[in-house]
Amino acid sequence: MHHILEQVATGEYEEAVSPAPDITALLCVAQERNLAASRLPYHKVPLADLEPVSGALLADAADWIHRMVAEGRRVLVFSSRGTSRPPSVVIAYLCLHLGCSFGEALQRVARRQPSILLLPGLAASIDEIGAGRSRQGRPPE
Repeated sequence: MHHILEQVATGEYEEAVSPAPDITALLCVAQERNLAASRLPYHKVPLADLEPVSGALLADAADWIHRMVAEGRRVLVFSSRGTSRPPSVVIAYLCLHLGCSFGEALQRVARRQPSILLLPGLAASIDEIGAGRSRQGRPPE
């Protein structure tokens, strides 16, 4: 598990099955994985590994992290191996909700999790979401 922020970590499926005591919410971003019965708040956003990510799915994941953090929860964002989808989603969260530029968000995540693979088109999807929210007059949360 990699603690990217105090309240947001990335990891792999096995770490979500038996989460660390400080984890209080679970976000599955693996299309191929499910948790049968979680005692913690749980949300699934089905992303395919190493395929371009839909803006709607990426926004759903980033917004859910934001809601959990606002409630004071510590979120584990996980997939099968935890190397591409979780860090990509956390980068989107940093950009869309904490006001980081893409480069700044990438650096923050890579400092805590050096071995990452970004989902194809991630920066463009984040830009698309941000532009759509600006057109709607919706400020970043």
